[in-house]
Amino acid sequence: MKSTFYLFMILITTLGIAQEKEYNSAVVKINKYIEGTLVTPYSDDHVPLVIFIMDSGAINRDGNDRMSKNDTFKQLSYELARLGIATYRYDKRLFKMDGLGIKEHEISLDDFIKDAVSAIDYFKTKGKYHKIIIAGHGQGSLIGMIAARGRANSFISIAGNALSIDQVIIEQIAKQAPGLDKSATVAFKQLKENGRATGYDSALESIFRYDLQPFMRSWIKYNPSEEILKLEIPVMILYGDKDIQVDLAQADKFKEVIPQAEYLFVQNMNHILKEIKGGRLENHKSYNEPFRKIAPEVLAGIANFVNQ
Repeated sequence: MKSTFYLFMILITTLGIAQEKEYNSAVVKINKYIEGTLVTPYSDDHVPLVIFIMDSGAINRDGNDRMSKNDTFKQLSYELARLGIATYRYDKRLFKMDGLGIKEHEISLDDFIKDAVSAIDYFKTKGKYHKIIIAGHGQGSLIGMIAARGRANSFISIAGNALSIDQVIIEQIAKQAPGLDKSATVAFKQLKENGRATGYDSALESIFRYDLQPFMRSWIKYNPSEEILKLEIPVMILYGDKDIQVDLAQADKFKEVIPQAEYLFVQNMNHILKEIKGGRLENHKSYNEPFRKIAPEVLAGIANFVNQ
């Protein structure tokens, strides 16, 4: 009886170790701006690597900000590792600002592009991965498609805009606060032509406040529909029909300019790749519900695309 008990305990311990070793996870610091987490399959070293680039705002490597915790990209990394795909996800340099003495007005979209390029170059020099794929989420889609050019083997746009951000914002304001869109149009025109916007409606302060204007100016100069055409690698474009942040019309605009890309539309999926069966309340709540799983179509779609 005692020997049977010991055998049972050994079996349970062994199974626990096997489960823990489905993947390896390590913190990798590339330079003073970039620190992230590398997750690799335990069973195979020579695998493809997906580098994730986060959405706008202070979104950390796991896909969370100060007000929400959904762990989308943390989950995605572990699930892809189980499918034999390595991933690297990193915090945006926004998280290093205080420590490095960087002010808000000193940050530009070009800095984020440089960071993405540095991440690609770092892993290319390792020579360990037979393929490097860039996957950008939201704002990260634009950053990723620019950084991927001439460097990555393929590119995935996740819930990315096809229009330049000024056009997107003006369209959103026209729907949500008719009349303010005219003020926004003038302000963006001033940013492009003069480098500064003045005299805009005070309701638009969150978009055009003084310290944020340099970043907005660096962002509006890029048009995703033009940048994506510069890629000479396979492209996958992914959207969910329950996305309340990026309109599905953006997919139609991409289809007009790059019909040869692979498109994946996931029903009942929101901006953070989670299944939503209800309405807007459930959608909003999901941003703070890390127990929700990634939509399985996303995992299958990304894995199939990566392994092509």
